[in-house]
Amino acid sequence: MPAELDEMPIKIDRLKGKASHASDNAKTEMHKNAAELEKLNRHRASSQPLTEQSNGSLCLHHNRAQTCLQWHFSIDVDWVPGSEVGLESLLDFCDRWKIKATIFFAGRFAEAYSDLVRDCQRRGHELGTHGWEHGGLEKDEDFRSANYDQQRAWIRLATEAVAKASGVRPVVFRAPSLWISETTLRALEAEGYRYDSSVPARRFDCGFGRVHYLKYFRAPSEPYRLSSSHLRLPGHSSLIEMAPSAFLFPINMATLRVLGLPVMKWMVRRISRRASRLVFYCHPHEFVHAHRQSFPRNMSKWNMQGMTPDNISLLDGFVEHMMRQGSSPTLFADSFSKALAS
Repeated sequence: MPAELDEMPIKIDRLKGKASHASDNAKTEMHKNAAELEKLNRHRASSQPLTEQSNGSLCLHHNRAQTCLQWHFSIDVDWVPGSEVGLESLLDFCDRWKIKATIFFAGRFAEAYSDLVRDCQRRGHELGTHGWEHGGLEKDEDFRSANYDQQRAWIRLATEAVAKASGVRPVVFRAPSLWISETTLRALEAEGYRYDSSVPARRFDCGFGRVHYLKYFRAPSEPYRLSSSHLRLPGHSSLIEMAPSAFLFPINMATLRVLGLPVMKWMVRRISRRASRLVFYCHPHEFVHAHRQSFPRNMSKWNMQGMTPDNISLLDGFVEHMMRQGSSPTLFADSFSKALAS
């Protein structure tokens, strides 16, 4: 394992201490700066072309006017009754920042809240799937170990639920808990998917989260076509992988609310040294008080304590930082459609 992994816990501890004393002054300016930042980024890197290499990896070509980090703002919508309020808040958040998100729906959520799924489509967001009933089971869906028929059934049910609600068939997938396997790839190909964002590259949660295996740790941080023999290798699948970003810990809302914005900024800087793109994700249930939602009994009490509508202010800080750095939010299909057509 790289030496940077040994250094990471020490650096996280140091930065966490600094984060507790960080000023909140910048947060008071976020609302009036949103329009200014959106204008600043309008002409940025969203048009950077991708070309495919012979080994299946996708190369992003920079020019001198377009060198900023591109990023994908994504939302994982688990089957958690009550979390629909959080999704509504996130949709308003995206409108305020003029961000288009990729929204991964558990099928049962899409089935139960079809009007909300349709609203996401109306607002111009990209719709994907996130398992069938992930979030609402005592034993969660595990795409690492389930057989092909079971996985394809879960994917098909979720696909049909999102398509029925929105009128658009989803083609982008994220596995529940990032638990994915080569079998999942075959099932996604059979169901006509084009993009995946599930491979936990550069991530190991050290007992705090859901990723406790290193099988795909050395997968590329850049987009690549998946290999049917091993998902960490570039191959010749019809699916393009864009792994959720991580520097040991994930670039997501849980890390942001536990370690704070200064640590997240540091992680983003480290990732940008070796990657041209960043994939961030959050969950609607993180923006609703836990007692107003229905969780399985095995939900972490520690995780539930951090759920509050106030987390929107933390997300404001992160988005403002990304946009001030010149990072251009983009959708999966907009980024990779040219590569798929080649």
